[in-house]
Amino acid sequence: MFGIGTWELVVILALALILLGPAKLPQVAKSIGKGLASLRKSADEVKKEIDLEGMAAEITDVGSDSEIAELKQMVDVRGHVRKALDDLDEPLVDDDAGPPGEEPKGG
Repeated sequence: MFGIGTWELVVILALALILLGPAKLPQVAKSIGKGLASLRKSADEVKKEIDLEGMAAEITDVGSDSEIAELKQMVDVRGHVRKALDDLDEPLVDDDAGPPGEEPKGG
């Protein structure tokens, strides 16, 4: 935690207790905690903003029209594969035909 060892933290707390007294120490600790939380929140917002700017730059650098055309072609290939798979699911037997070995109906 901040590169502070256990004994260093004990010394800091002891000095704070001596300088501030037992009455003010909880109030000061609470205000320091709120300040650190606010600082973390601000840092997280800055990180998010930087990430969003980086993603926006990546989106604008997506590429040329040829890359977009390739992506559209890939999507189209998937559509053809789906259609072929759907065609395989359709029955191959005529509804007019009876069981195998019999003459077709309607003739």
